Amino acid sequence: MIDTTAFTRFYAPLAATSLLLTATNPILAAALARSVDPTIALAGYSVAFAVCGVLYAPLLVVQQVAAARLLSNGSFSPVRRFAYLTGALLSLLGALIAYTALGEVVFSVVVGVGPEVLSEALRAMTFLWPVPFLTAVRAAHQGRLVAGHRTKPIATATGIRTGILAVVAFALATTGGGAWLGAVAFTVGLAVEALVVVLAPTPNVVLEPEDCTTSEQDIARFSAPLMVNVLLWWATPLIINAVLARTTNPDPSLAAFAVVEAFAWFVTAPVGQLQHASIALVQCSETHRRVRNWGGVLAAAMAGVLLFFSIPTVREFVFRSVFALEPDLMALAGAALPIAAAYPFLYGLRQYYQGLFVRAGRTLTVGVGAVLRITAVLIAAFLCVHEMGHQGAVLGVGLAVFGLIVEGLFLERMSHRSVMPELRAEAAAAPFTEAFEGASEA
Repeated sequence: MIDTTAFTRFYAPLAATSLLLTATNPILAAALARSVDPTIALAGYSVAFAVCGVLYAPLLVVQQVAAARLLSNGSFSPVRRFAYLTGALLSLLGALIAYTALGEVVFSVVVGVGPEVLSEALRAMTFLWPVPFLTAVRAAHQGRLVAGHRTKPIATATGIRTGILAVVAFALATTGGGAWLGAVAFTVGLAVEALVVVLAPTPNVVLEPEDCTTSEQDIARFSAPLMVNVLLWWATPLIINAVLARTTNPDPSLAAFAVVEAFAWFVTAPVGQLQHASIALVQCSETHRRVRNWGGVLAAAMAGVLLFFSIPTVREFVFRSVFALEPDLMALAGAALPIAAAYPFLYGLRQYYQGLFVRAGRTLTVGVGAVLRITAVLIAAFLCVHEMGHQGAVLGVGLAVFGLIVEGLFLERMSHRSVMPELRAEAAAAPFTEAFEGASEA
């Protein structure tokens, strides 16, 4: 039976990787806040990165696809070709946004930003457009490493990326900064991370087994539902940015929302791996209870951290010393931070139950939950933008929380209809030590 020590050994490297990944956002926010015009720089980068996130989001599932194919004795080359081609096409679209009139349509018409933020966002996109292709390369080889039970190179690469990103960001901050600063730092860090995982060997993995007829079309059909789910997740901040761009005070609202999101999701990051825990560790109703409870404890701890930093004197110190926020942005961000303390519970709930549905092969339910979340955000935005528009970041965080509530409750309720009866019917799991093998291997 899974015990606390085994769960910790399995989960700690995953949580550490999440923290390193999400450290990117507060680092960049802190550097951008030291620009000559921090409000415009933060707003411009936030909008540009939201658009870039929608472009590269579908490629994040390539890691799962590559690992799944290799673990089932499939061939790596079709996955790699599919990932590289898709990444190249999405990077081409990013370049069109950066260098043609399409950029003004996206940022001015669709998102709705003003002229100053538009200029910053377009300049940032001139450095962000390679990100989808770099993400494809990284994800494909991360999947190869996962299949070979070599997760340490992944964590090492992420750590190197974060360090390089911080050095580049704060070095460029001496130039006066701007949204482009964050874009350059992010792209350089990602390129180095991709190179590290490409060079990491997997001697125990057969990349091209004989008699394997998997094609790119097969990979596309397998990947499509997962891509849609991730795409909808990454569309949420873009939608919220578009809403905030239409409020009475758009630029400070966008800037404050960017800071709160960067900090709150950094703290929330460890619960994001609960999806992997529920996929790998939940074998019956008893293991479900144990893993869910451990996840609840972790979420409570992270929520407690956010509530601590929501104390006025504490948050003012952080916003002033780390992010160098001006008083008006500090007030907007400070009002929203306590609401973001709900993120760990709601995100943990979402991730855990998504894992259960993926484990059971019911990915359609996961997709429906994502659609419901987006729909809830859009409806709430339509109803609240005029009444709460003056509250800026509070509206943005509130919309995110509301969407997560709708999605989480849907998944939890649906689990009682399908997943839970199956878990109760299964015999008590045998000791599941193999789930932990490779979690920390070199």
